[in-house]
Amino acid sequence: MRENVHKDVYRFAYDEASTELRKILRSFEQLCAQKNRVEKLIEVLKPEVGLPEAADDGKLVKRTTHLPYCTVVTRLTVL
Repeated sequence: MRENVHKDVYRFAYDEASTELRKILRSFEQLCAQKNRVEKLIEVLKPEVGLPEAADDGKLVKRTTHLPYCTVVTRLTVL
């Protein structure tokens, strides 16, 4: 009897955590898609606004993630 109570508590906690993680993942995917749309918009508007093109001197490292349309960019700085 006591084991069943513990199993129920653990199952409930697991289900709650899984639901929360799914919500976080959905939000993250939406943010990645929105980020990509904003980046594309910025690239299109650069000539209109007169912003100079960024010089690609190799200090940015791009990595893809397991999520579609989501790339992580890391800026390397030498101190």
